Amino acid sequence: MHCAPIALLTGVLLITGARPAAADAARAILDRARALDDTTRKWTDRVQRMTLTIHDANGGSRQRALKVFTKRDPAGTERAVSFFLAPREVEGVGFLQWSRPDGAAEQWLYLPELKRTRQIATRLRDESFMSTDFSYRDLDIVAEFQRWPEAAAPSRLIGEESVDGHATDVIELHPTMDGMPYGRIVVWMDRTELTPRRLEFRDADGAVIKTLALADIRPVGAIPTPHRLDMRTSAKGTHTVVEFPEVAYDTNLADDLFTQRALERGGD
Repeated sequence: MHCAPIALLTGVLLITGARPAAADAARAILDRARALDDTTRKWTDRVQRMTLTIHDANGGSRQRALKVFTKRDPAGTERAVSFFLAPREVEGVGFLQWSRPDGAAEQWLYLPELKRTRQIATRLRDESFMSTDFSYRDLDIVAEFQRWPEAAAPSRLIGEESVDGHATDVIELHPTMDGMPYGRIVVWMDRTELTPRRLEFRDADGAVIKTLALADIRPVGAIPTPHRLDMRTSAKGTHTVVEFPEVAYDTNLADDLFTQRALERGGD
């Protein structure tokens, strides 16, 4: 057995960014990104103020304002709670999500006019989230796809392209989870920043269902952070723009913020 040379080679690839052999290239790139996320750009919690602009196929638009709190634990569970602030018809709506790397997310929606919280059942996860181009499942995918193991989402490197002037590696994932509505997810991974700049959600034959662009990527501390997302639904001709005027990491959020009780109290 020659474990030491193999371990040394793996370490060199992670540190120097040397490009691995073609057969293992996609997984090596994803593993390098995960290694960074677990070390130099690791964070435990995040606070975001965001605006959603929902564009319909006829040129009309609606806006939503909300605040999102996220926390990660050492086991890899990511919890996020969102509180809608405006306009009046959605004020007080809350959304809670627990994403785990080894299974489907648990999600709850609080509707103040009904004064009740309902858990989002698996069969409802492909419905639109608050009339946006994101489904409930999309929110889970965006949060977790970089941490999927190879067995859950076999990967392959299918090309190299420039996105907004940035060199990217194009990686195709074939998720195998139960209930997954997409046959393929294609990721354009920035070669320098090792962060995604575009995702395409495709059917099993490769036809594009939705496209997510991640733009205005700027460092917040050591963490490259997209400040603008644009999700487009091909068949409908609709898209939703998400902008982040404020982002902060490691603010020492309390665990009890990520509970159904806090959801119903608006985070108070």
